[in-house]
Amino acid sequence: MTDSTNIGPGAVMALLHGAKQLLGKMARAAATVGADRKAAPSAKAEILSPAKALQMVRLNAAFAPLVSPMPPSCLDTPSMMSVPEKQFLFGLASRYYAGEGIIVDAGIFLGASTRCFGEGVHSNPRREEIVTSWPRPIVSYERAIVNPNMPNFFRRHGLAFSAAPGESFESELRRNVDPVKDLVDLRIGDFMDATDPGRPVEILFLDILKAPALSLRAFRMFYPKLVPGRSVVVHQDYFFEELPWIKTHHEALAAYFDFVGEIGSSAVFLCRKDIPQGVADALGNDMPPAEQLRLASIAMQRSADPARRFFMALSKMRLIRRLHGRAAAREYLDTVKAEFPEQIEQTGIPRLSQALQKSEALLLKKPRKMRNEGAGDAKKASSSP
Repeated sequence: MTDSTNIGPGAVMALLHGAKQLLGKMARAAATVGADRKAAPSAKAEILSPAKALQMVRLNAAFAPLVSPMPPSCLDTPSMMSVPEKQFLFGLASRYYAGEGIIVDAGIFLGASTRCFGEGVHSNPRREEIVTSWPRPIVSYERAIVNPNMPNFFRRHGLAFSAAPGESFESELRRNVDPVKDLVDLRIGDFMDATDPGRPVEILFLDILKAPALSLRAFRMFYPKLVPGRSVVVHQDYFFEELPWIKTHHEALAAYFDFVGEIGSSAVFLCRKDIPQGVADALGNDMPPAEQLRLASIAMQRSADPARRFFMALSKMRLIRRLHGRAAAREYLDTVKAEFPEQIEQTGIPRLSQALQKSEALLLKKPRKMRNEGAGDAKKASSSP
């Protein structure tokens, strides 16, 4: 989309009015959620109260116990994941995974998620049965090319390894996953050219959806292979102030999933019925703007944490900018700032202030046209962080 917009003033005001009503309802719900939990604790959910914003783990009772101690080796590899997220991946692989399909780990950066999955399968009581069905049950995808943000990450974590943007970090990745390599089918290269594993997928961890084209590629390749009633999908960037297409793409298929809960920046879903290939193939970025905004609003309400909802509102602002231009996005951002005063004022949590600063800076830039559903940016964006 260009910076110009065909939306009229009346439509913009209607959009903002609807946004204010939605955010107001969410704020009132947040104010009463503590009392509601005490008055009527849910039999279906286990909620761990956060020590501070963004630390809350909220998973249903079937999955909450999977966030439990893991081997120290799972912490050997630096990553952007929180410790509870790593514990959950280990728990999925060690205590939930039954071998009804493979584990797909898409977007592994230095290999922390693959290491957690591998250590989990190593300790899984069904390991022998699993590897009989799938000799290398973990299929991991990574481009392994340094992007401009990575050198700072390497220095911040004190890594001896260093590489300049454009160079490969495959050697460091392979070193990190070496202890579990017997279980891993490691696929290095551009995900847009990746081959389909052609097998059912029981656990799907997605941290590769950094551009719309990458997201559509992953949804079309993996979602039809999910096993109803069994397959778990973990979206690592779901509760993140950027990447609005993740929310719209997944929420367009919400009828096929149950929401399991939230942990770190990840949203967890359980597949409940078959997803036809034709339905996945039909997913795209050309759905009507009003529908995209509706789906973004649904996604925003998934979290019980006001800080996460604040991030989701900022993500929706990016979607509005893409669909309706900077002026509409600026008005929506002003609404967000008015409806989330505590998050705006919490200077002690850098993530909150950084997210707002990035959103403000974005509105100073001229939007680029989407090229081939984002394919022009897919290569640059296909690696974390």
